[in-house]
Amino acid sequence: MGNKISHRIIKKKKSRTYSARETSTISSDDSASVHIQLVPQLKTVAGRPYFEENFSTYIFPADWEEADRLQVLHFVLKHALDGNYNAKLSDIIRPGSKILDIGCGPGHWCFEIAQEFPYAEVYGIDILSSFPNKIKPKNCHFRTCDILEGLPFGDDEFDYVFMRHMLPSIKTYQWLSVLKDVKRVMKPGGTIESVELNCIPEAMSVAFEIDLHQKFEPMIEVLGFQNVTSMSKYISLGNAGKISQIWTTNLVQMGEAVRSILAPLMNLTEDEWDRTFRIMYFDELESMPWVVSNSWTLYSEKTYIAAYRFVIGKLPWIYQHW
Repeated sequence: MGNKISHRIIKKKKSRTYSARETSTISSDDSASVHIQLVPQLKTVAGRPYFEENFSTYIFPADWEEADRLQVLHFVLKHALDGNYNAKLSDIIRPGSKILDIGCGPGHWCFEIAQEFPYAEVYGIDILSSFPNKIKPKNCHFRTCDILEGLPFGDDEFDYVFMRHMLPSIKTYQWLSVLKDVKRVMKPGGTIESVELNCIPEAMSVAFEIDLHQKFEPMIEVLGFQNVTSMSKYISLGNAGKISQIWTTNLVQMGEAVRSILAPLMNLTEDEWDRTFRIMYFDELESMPWVVSNSWTLYSEKTYIAAYRFVIGKLPWIYQHW
């Protein structure tokens, strides 16, 4: 069907063990140093650190290798979605404005936004402190926190809130509470933007919410957000260009990252997981339709991943109290 997709699984890298308080520093191409502080809530599985189940639902590893994968994913999504944001930030951000990135990861989005808007203050938060800690703009700030315990900010504080790739971290029943708190910290008339990937096969529903993107927009409207707009782009898998190749490699690396956690949940050995993952992503997805803005689009010749981007406005104060 269409382009031939490589079924080669990237070879495993040599495992590395971690102590509970180990610190590692990563140097990236932009010369920003990333600092990862491992905490007692982490366990070591197959040589890589993961959060304990009773501490976080996030199943990806908390190490330099995952930080590097997220960095590549950042640039893939930036290219696929024509930039770091879709909201009209030129109309929103003014001198003294505050911008919040929830689940900022290594902080690449924050870094670039802080450089683009030097007159605004940019805050990134994440449960893992894998942020740039040496070379960063003065208006870029990072904080470690668990958003499920509430955002550590005051009411009506941010002009713009950005969220990306949060579906693996938040269960369906938790989203309403999280979005309520996001609305609380947004200024009246502020904007929230969410970017999520629709790339989870049904077989992986043991760990991921596979259809939450379909429930997201109705949930937003229930909370009273206005001016809801959405867009989607498709990123082809295989050899349909450089971005397609990088995205496919990144997806394979994602499968490796969760192998040791998901394989036991699915009663598979790691070798069986590699074969199953290949089938799930490179065979099953070729025949799957993706729902976009409540309409169905079927691609029968190439495999596509849908990336959803929602831009939502909070009503100005005067209309909230009408």
